[in-house]
Amino acid sequence: YLTVGQLALADDLPFQREPFRMAMSQIQPRLLIADAVGLGKTIEVGMMLAELQRRGRAERVLCVVPRHILDQIQHELWCRFAFPLVRLDSEGIQRVRQKIPAGRNPFTYFNRVIVSIDTLKNPGRYRPHLERVRWNAIWIDESHKLVNKGTLNNDLAKVLAPNTDALILTSATPHNGKPESFAELVSLLDPTAVPDPDEVTAADIAHLVVRRHRHSPNVEA
Repeated sequence: YLTVGQLALADDLPFQREPFRMAMSQIQPRLLIADAVGLGKTIEVGMMLAELQRRGRAERVLCVVPRHILDQIQHELWCRFAFPLVRLDSEGIQRVRQKIPAGRNPFTYFNRVIVSIDTLKNPGRYRPHLERVRWNAIWIDESHKLVNKGTLNNDLAKVLAPNTDALILTSATPHNGKPESFAELVSLLDPTAVPDPDEVTAADIAHLVVRRHRHSPNVEA
């Protein structure tokens, strides 16, 4: 039951509540929101974060988004949902490390952080810290960039995914035509969801993926 998420500074569009409903049907909310561009994925994520906050399940939140929209996302989540995030970059993390005792994890200093994937993906710089910190919720935007095995982005995602209660992935282009790449993305949410990476069926992932376009019945209405 949605108590606060729909009260944001935004038009109340019923189809935007569906990702929340799907995620909250799980003990640990884990969802890929693959709506087309312009349908409000940020608002859908904001509804979920606001509702998790209302339920006491968003004390520690990490938002990983492209560098060029850090300010935009931070502004939207605050203005629409009163959900505050501290923006960090490499210099910001370094300043935190100068304030805290040697050996303390810099990612435990702020509870709610927004940071770019380019900042975090350096394995030598931040990987040991990220492996030792747990979050209530992690949101990774443009998650289609996580699918290539062995890349820094993929390695980072595999560190973050097990260390959070709720995991939200968003991408308007989650499928590049290769079933094994899509299976890799879904496996971040649930490693057991796809028995055969070469053959991803709708039934296997129905509880993990929501995807609509402008002509989907509930959107068009």
